[in-house]
Amino acid sequence: MPHAKLFLLITLSMVTVAGCFAQNTKQTVVVTNIKSKKGKLMIGWYSNEASYDERKNPIFKKKADVDKQGRVSVVFDNIPSGKYAISVYLDENENDQMDTNFLGIPKEQYGFSNNILPATRAANFSEAVFEITNKPSEILIRLK
Repeated sequence: MPHAKLFLLITLSMVTVAGCFAQNTKQTVVVTNIKSKKGKLMIGWYSNEASYDERKNPIFKKKADVDKQGRVSVVFDNIPSGKYAISVYLDENENDQMDTNFLGIPKEQYGFSNNILPATRAANFSEAVFEITNKPSEILIRLK
């Protein structure tokens, strides 16, 4: 009987340790409705409202070539479980910034997680936030 308890304890420990390592997963951001067939998609993941509102210091970020495609998939590896908001824009002229007109209205396409696109402002963190679990998934973002 003592061996059965030891075996059960070891098995439970292994499952717990394996569960800890399984928390980081591969997530795929799929950006659609790309009208311009040139430039780079700038994708940023944010885990809190302050960094999201300023669009500074994303915890994960990537640039992806559009290369004449209307739909682009970008894989992010090792994303821990948690709550995030994603902001994307298409940098058509590759100057590493979102270009706007004299009124501050974007000249380049943009989008947010949950596909929230308010008429006169950017989506806020609470509108764009979503949860990642320990399963791979696709996050669809349609550009405006």
